[in-house]
Amino acid sequence: MPLPGEPPLGGFASQKLAVMPVQFLRGDSLSLVKSADWAALRIALDDSIGGAIAARGIGKKWAYAADIARLAKRNSDYASDPYSLGAAGFRNPQKKPGDPAPSGVVNNLRSVIALGDARYALIPVDLWFGRKAGATHPILSVVLVDGRAGSIVWFSDVIGDAGTTFSAAEIGALAARVADLISPR
Repeated sequence: MPLPGEPPLGGFASQKLAVMPVQFLRGDSLSLVKSADWAALRIALDDSIGGAIAARGIGKKWAYAADIARLAKRNSDYASDPYSLGAAGFRNPQKKPGDPAPSGVVNNLRSVIALGDARYALIPVDLWFGRKAGATHPILSVVLVDGRAGSIVWFSDVIGDAGTTFSAAEIGALAARVADLISPR
């Protein structure tokens, strides 16, 4: 449990951890993101999250989406595809810390995080857009999984800045909010 005022994932900053690629764009969000642009948007968001966290001095022990994708590709006979972890089971809002993670995800995750000798994985599960106070905000659902124990450690929705498009600046702002979960600015 974090101390008051400490970021909720601050205790994991010194551990080996894998930040997985963003898994899904919710179907109801396709009107704001052209489906043809999803692959590029996903990579931009993955890179921004990795860059924002690494900029806070956490880069040495953590593996980010691009690193994980390279490792998995080089070890394709052993590792699962990090872009297809089967994370749909995390979309269930009834899940809570301590619950078992969906078994398909755990099986896929173990081979991927083992490549980096990590125990924990931060999985950006869903990118979607919600309305708050009459404005549209990007929202990223994020879960921290203990890959060895196969359990959910923590989860939350990270809410970005309001906007009518999802520009590079908004991607960067959302990534910075993910980094805020680990280390303050």
